[in-house]
Amino acid sequence: MSSEGEKRTGGLVRLLRISALTLVTLLVAGLAVAYAVATLDLYSSVRQEQAAQVLTRIFNRPVEVRGPVVLTPGRRLGVKIEDTYIQRSSGAASGEGRVFDTVEFDAPYGLLRGDVSGIRNFSMSGADIEYRADPSGERRQAWSFELLSILLNNPVFDNLELTDVEFHFIDEADGWNEVFRIESFKLATTDTSPSTEVSIKAAVNGTPLSASGVVPSSVWVSDHDGRGPFDMTFALPGLETSLSGTVDTSEKVASIDGDLSAKSDSVTKLLASLGLESAVEGKATLTWQSSGPVDRFDIAGLKFDFNGDDGDVIHVQGTVSDVFQGSVFDLDFTSKFAQPEAASSSSLAINLKEVSGRVSGPIESLSIDRTIVTTNAVLLEFDEIGPISVGRIVKGDGNRIGLKDITILDGPEGAPYLVMKGDVEDILALKGVSLSGTFELPTAVLMNRPAGDAPGLGTVKGTVVVGETSGALGLEELRGKTAGTDLMELGFALAIPEFRVLDELEFSTELTLPKPEAALSELGIRTDRNFPEIRFSGSSGLSSDGANFKGDLVSGATQVNADLHLNPAEVDGKWMLTGAISSQEMDFTDLAALTDFAQLSVTGEENGPDIELTKEFEAALSAKVGLDVKKIVSGKKHAGNLTGTLEYDADHLKLAGLKLDYIGGTVSGDFGVNLGKENHPAHAHGRMEKFPLRSLMNEIGLTAPISSTVYASFDVTGNARSETGFLKTLSGNVSASLWGGTLPNRILDLTGLNVFTWLVTSNKEHTSKLVCAVLPLHFRNGVATSKRMIVETENVQLVGAGTVNLRSGALDLSFAPRAKRKQLVEIVSPFEIHGTLGKPDVTVRDAGPGRAIGEVVSLPLNLVSHIFRGSGPIDEKARPCTLPKNSGPK
Repeated sequence: MSSEGEKRTGGLVRLLRISALTLVTLLVAGLAVAYAVATLDLYSSVRQEQAAQVLTRIFNRPVEVRGPVVLTPGRRLGVKIEDTYIQRSSGAASGEGRVFDTVEFDAPYGLLRGDVSGIRNFSMSGADIEYRADPSGERRQAWSFELLSILLNNPVFDNLELTDVEFHFIDEADGWNEVFRIESFKLATTDTSPSTEVSIKAAVNGTPLSASGVVPSSVWVSDHDGRGPFDMTFALPGLETSLSGTVDTSEKVASIDGDLSAKSDSVTKLLASLGLESAVEGKATLTWQSSGPVDRFDIAGLKFDFNGDDGDVIHVQGTVSDVFQGSVFDLDFTSKFAQPEAASSSSLAINLKEVSGRVSGPIESLSIDRTIVTTNAVLLEFDEIGPISVGRIVKGDGNRIGLKDITILDGPEGAPYLVMKGDVEDILALKGVSLSGTFELPTAVLMNRPAGDAPGLGTVKGTVVVGETSGALGLEELRGKTAGTDLMELGFALAIPEFRVLDELEFSTELTLPKPEAALSELGIRTDRNFPEIRFSGSSGLSSDGANFKGDLVSGATQVNADLHLNPAEVDGKWMLTGAISSQEMDFTDLAALTDFAQLSVTGEENGPDIELTKEFEAALSAKVGLDVKKIVSGKKHAGNLTGTLEYDADHLKLAGLKLDYIGGTVSGDFGVNLGKENHPAHAHGRMEKFPLRSLMNEIGLTAPISSTVYASFDVTGNARSETGFLKTLSGNVSASLWGGTLPNRILDLTGLNVFTWLVTSNKEHTSKLVCAVLPLHFRNGVATSKRMIVETENVQLVGAGTVNLRSGALDLSFAPRAKRKQLVEIVSPFEIHGTLGKPDVTVRDAGPGRAIGEVVSLPLNLVSHIFRGSGPIDEKARPCTLPKNSGPK
């Protein structure tokens, strides 16, 4: 090789050597610089800035690194970052960031050029994150809504470990100080696997919580438009939960379509696991179907069932919209209550059996409607109640969840009828309730009418208090009074110590209606009648002794006082009404008007249907009520001093021991009627004493030509469906006697006395004195029969027999007179009465002079022939109305 060639070859070698040496020098220098940047404190700010940029790209949130950043070279570059502040939301101050003690991961060396796609094995630990409630109550957009998309979309988190992280939720004003600690949260994904395994070990207020399952890997969601299946299970002492479905991370905020199923075998244990306490004990299940973005989460097909250890059962179903941002509810609920183990001492106690209804509206303005309350006695339906708003949910003494600043409104929007405010100390067990407020509503609404129906009746204003002063939830006070009207004055007060078992109750009412027809007219009920003023003042109550009612009623001249008690009878299922009803004056006209007014008020018609008791109530009721009425008025008729006992049992209505002063006489005895049979069979047993005959006859619509005093005993039965029906079916015995009085001449003419004798024996009033009369009658189906009637005057003794048919009015009576004076013996004559009660026909049988009475009676008057045995004058010294003992006819 020529020297020239050698020179060229040597130069090339030297150039290669120089180049290699330069590259080695540069590499060594680069490694030295890289090592210096990675390790020397002089370059720590550079590493912090680069680490902050990397983490900002990963979390899509501003990140500030305040601690050291260590890079460990190897096959992959290891990175360890300390004291990392991740900003919560855009614009938030760095001091509000979430602080992690360490963040570690490994990545290709391309990370140094800003390429984060190769980051793997990401781990974070040592965070202490505090959430404090915003005193303003405003909601802030939570970064957590975006976290799900970040975790599933970014390959960086296919393998993630989060350890030693504590979350503190603090609300000093409302008593919350909750701690959620993550001991370990792992996402593990093998290369190209379609799913990522999830495992969580955590604690809630010190109680272990675990979770496991699978979610779609970043590769899967990338290949399937951001969608993938998931299946998770959660376990907390007292609660087992599973959640499965499909997650969509194609948007910044992920969406979930899934089904949740949760079961708690001990609600008490579950609450304790959450650091809560309550008197609630039992088992519960919850299922729902969810859909939508997690920040606008909707729940459909929600079903919640609770079975309490005490036998209470609660079922809830429906939907909840926008769970996290607004919570709009549409839920139907049914609560069935077990009967108390210790039965109330009051047999009239009303036990709450079931409450059902609907809760709807946003959480800050709930409404309750379609409410039905079922008890062992009645079924009640209520219109809508609400809106109901809750100011704060608090954790109070004893770790119980309570509600503060509750507001309940009811009525038209902007002008509610009811405004109540208060708190609940334990909402889960519904304990520690304290609510009070005022109400003002149109009186028409109180009468179950539209608000604008009767403006002239004014409004009812009052106060209401619900609480637990008595030891149980009850109505402590409901007090109201009418205002803005002169048509009526109404005041009332009600107290119910316990809602669930209503065995005590106090209710008082005062009512005045100056012109009842005016109040009816205002209610749209037309009537041409004028009613007397009505005033009522009374109270009713329920206690262990039973039910009681006391009141005073005034209507016109009528004054009635009642003091009644309803208690269990000796027979199971029966009730006994006892007490007394008294009155200084009772006018039947006023009572009839009061009954008509009540019927008009209820039915709205002059001749509307009668107001009747239910058959069930009638069958269970017995009564024994004392009566004491000083004065009874019916039109122009008066009676008084009515005393006795009103008794009722098994459809039998009875007036026992009745005593009544009427038209100068007195009636006493027992009277009853069976209302259970169609014809209302009735009975009467008693006496009538000192009744003026003329007045008595006038009372039954007959003209009385005789004046006398009546005494009678009776023991009769009949059908009392109507007054005429009773007379036509009358059976039994009546024995009447008349003592003293006068007879007009037309009656004496029946004795056959001639005018001369009449003029001699009669007085200047042309009447004759009635000594006595004895009238024994036997009734059978409306037909009265008598075999021996005696009517005696100063001159004559009449003995008669025959029948009176009250069905047809037919008369068939025969009388044989006997002269009491010797000078009249020859001229007395028998007579007969036929025809009808309305038109009697009298026939005189003239025996002629010298004929003995015994011969006379043996002719047509065979009905009375057996009475007389012989002839001749009667003994004028004999006892009045006593038949002589004659030897026989002459």
